[in-house]
Amino acid sequence: MKLLEVTRDQVKGKVGVIAIGSVEQHGPHLPMGTDSLMAEWLASQLESSYPEEVILFPTLTYGCSFEHGNQPFIGVSYINMINFLTDLAESTKRAGLLSLIIVNGHGGNESLLDVVRRQVNFANDKFKVYLFSMVGRDKGLFNVIDMHAGSVETSRMFFLKPSLVRMEKLKEIRDFSVKEGVFQTITTDKANPYGVINVGGDIQVDPKKGEESMRNAYADLESLFLRVKQSLAINEG
Repeated sequence: MKLLEVTRDQVKGKVGVIAIGSVEQHGPHLPMGTDSLMAEWLASQLESSYPEEVILFPTLTYGCSFEHGNQPFIGVSYINMINFLTDLAESTKRAGLLSLIIVNGHGGNESLLDVVRRQVNFANDKFKVYLFSMVGRDKGLFNVIDMHAGSVETSRMFFLKPSLVRMEKLKEIRDFSVKEGVFQTITTDKANPYGVINVGGDIQVDPKKGEESMRNAYADLESLFLRVKQSLAINEG
């Protein structure tokens, strides 16, 4: 069920799932909403598989993207996001949902999501927030390490929405070198002039590997949901 389409009585006793991503540059070839689109696909797949048990929240496309420095992004501060998501989780509990699964597609959200999870979970006995992240997955899928807008993300997007991948723009990227400290001490724009962090070489695009990545991620998300269901059944018992 979709949150925007159900009545007030239908939300009670369900598990909420919300996709969170970002609106930020992904090199010259990928859409600004890459992280959000990937997370949204996963959350939608879960709702489609369990429509009577899952309430699909609207995707939260804006995230925390300050790691991109002067490269284009539209987002919010860490403090504002923590407060927003904490309020969202608390109102989710008051509405009668049993738990909330956050599906995250953006690395810049990781640290604050852990804070939100702790803040909500330690204050509630039954209602819990669970996190599922696409960050750091599939490091062995290619012989390069895709930290941003590289081989893995490009292949995933080619599987999900091939019309949004500007393959001709890949030719514009003439430098794949990455300076040390990216995402920790320096921003993306200082680490690579094209805003692409694909450590070890050129971007390789393989739609089959992109599909494998997304379907494996969904299998893991589904496994998390089934564990949440089991935990809820134990608590009710």
